[in-house]
Amino acid sequence: MYYNVHMNITIAGYGFVGKAIEAYLHEAEHTTHIVDPKYSNMSVLDNKSDGVIICVDTPANEDGSCNMSNVIDVLNDTHTAKPVLIKSTISIQGWEQINQLFPNHTISFSPEFLRAEHAIEDMLATKTIYIGGGHFYFWESIFQKSNSYVQIKHAHPRDLILAKYFRNSFLATKVAFFNQVYDLCEAAGCESKAVIPLITDDNRIGDSHSRVTSERGFGGHCFPKDTQAILKTAQDFEIDLSLIREAIHYNNNIRKGDT
Repeated sequence: MYYNVHMNITIAGYGFVGKAIEAYLHEAEHTTHIVDPKYSNMSVLDNKSDGVIICVDTPANEDGSCNMSNVIDVLNDTHTAKPVLIKSTISIQGWEQINQLFPNHTISFSPEFLRAEHAIEDMLATKTIYIGGGHFYFWESIFQKSNSYVQIKHAHPRDLILAKYFRNSFLATKVAFFNQVYDLCEAAGCESKAVIPLITDDNRIGDSHSRVTSERGFGGHCFPKDTQAILKTAQDFEIDLSLIREAIHYNNNIRKGDT
């Protein structure tokens, strides 16, 4: 349908996700137009692109919920005829909000699983891209033209949103777990650098996110925000995610140097 067709794609938001998406699309010689007030005065309305990928920041509100104002601003400037793909992290509540506000837009969601410091490298090496809702086949063709070996999987946007939050929450909890291993090793006079590899030798566990750094615990761009956001979502549905809540509490203590 769209395969091997050159496309003009607007990327709204030029942080680490937007830059990674730009690099990926350039591999297929798609033309990209960057919309970000930090870099230009261009609006989504200023170019005749075939589709829009939203990569804007969605900061946390005080209650931990996802602030959708940047996404809404982009959608307000986007013509209803253009396929839209949201790569920004959003909540289930945010997804429902934009579909209520923009019922005539064709909106898809695709979670990103990129490390901020290695985003372009991670994006170019990605093996699976998940897309839900909207104009699925349009976006499938865009990403497969860039990498014919990438696997495109379809799922409902709500399922993808929760999966993104739970993936990061699991990894954050794993970081907290190994920091507790470190705590007990220190108290018991054992060597954590010897104990931790003995645990991670089990292939079911693996050694990712097992390194205890001098900063202690988890930080960065995604883990603190996403763990708080999934707690807020669970609270809205009257579910207590006690394991994640305790991991956040422990992490906040050790990040302050108070265990």
